[in-house]
Amino acid sequence: MSARPRMVSLSVVALTAGLVLLAQVLAIGGCLVRGARPATSATPTRAPRAVSIDPGTPTATATPVATPTATTPPTSTPRPTSTPRPPTDTPTPTDTPAPTAEGLPADAIGATSDVSDTVETPLNTGIAITPRVDDPASPFYNTMWVGLYGTPGGRGLGILGTASPTETVVMAVQQAEAYQALLPGIRIIPFFHMVVTIADAHPGPDGDYVHRVSGERIQSWIDVARANGLVCVLDVQPGYSPIESELAYVDPFLRQPGIHLALDPEFMMLDGVSVPGQRIGTMTGAHVNQAQAWLDVIAAETGERKVLVIHQFDDRMLSGKESVIDYPSVSLVWDSDGFGGPGAKIADYQQYADEPGFEYGGFKLFYDYDVPLMDPADVVVLDPLPAFVVYQ
Repeated sequence: MSARPRMVSLSVVALTAGLVLLAQVLAIGGCLVRGARPATSATPTRAPRAVSIDPGTPTATATPVATPTATTPPTSTPRPTSTPRPPTDTPTPTDTPAPTAEGLPADAIGATSDVSDTVETPLNTGIAITPRVDDPASPFYNTMWVGLYGTPGGRGLGILGTASPTETVVMAVQQAEAYQALLPGIRIIPFFHMVVTIADAHPGPDGDYVHRVSGERIQSWIDVARANGLVCVLDVQPGYSPIESELAYVDPFLRQPGIHLALDPEFMMLDGVSVPGQRIGTMTGAHVNQAQAWLDVIAAETGERKVLVIHQFDDRMLSGKESVIDYPSVSLVWDSDGFGGPGAKIADYQQYADEPGFEYGGFKLFYDYDVPLMDPADVVVLDPLPAFVVYQ
């Protein structure tokens, strides 16, 4: 009886163990059927690398960018300048005035020195003129000359030459009357300022880069001027011609009463290579003395004091002013030449008045190039009062 129960117990234990084993097998088989990966240690995945983006830079998109249509870039407006600048020693390529029968325009260079037009000037501030105390033998004793500049050879150098001699007399007198109305205590004399040796941009047959107005034409204009009470100034642009050659050419006219001389250093080329009108010429104090000495002889022989006018608008045009001699029989006028605004013109005039060799002041105005053109009322308040005023 005792052995049977033991066998039953073992059978139960074996049955139980078999059921457990079967359950595990079935569990594993179920996992394999579903394809699930058995649990293992997780392998870390690499996170995407962060890209730093400038917040101010827009992110590019796949949207096509339209091709810009070509447009003409805007043209910059030139910066205004106070005055025309003077030329430099190395000229900027420009359209050189074409030579004509009348030669180069007298304003082929011609701008005033580079002085700001913001300079305070006594324009239209009233007129309080005291007649100058001067040598009674001087042509400028209590007198101002007011005239017109150009060439009797034709148009191109100024207002003189744009009309007949008789018509030019009328214009000169009208311009002089504007000054007489302002200066009742001073005698105003109209005059012709005639360029008779004219600088050219080509050498010509003599290689001197000048041509001359014929003696017959010069005399015809002198005769009309004298008949109407005008004086005349004969202007020389030497080019490469020696000063003495040009003085000899005008000598017969200078011996006539009321005929005087002007020299233009702008067109005197001493360097031997420059072309008139393309670079500023120059003159020395010795040349001024040479012309004065020639006039001094004429004055002694004719009994009339002569006037010598020297044009200047740039410091490079004259050297050796300290060597200029005072010839008692010659009245020397330093003419402040050059076009531009009032500030620059007045500054040049005052500078020359303070330099050696100054005796009388001259002042040139340009009808077409001075902006603005000074009124006679602006000119007569200059200090010192100009003895010589000429319009080109």
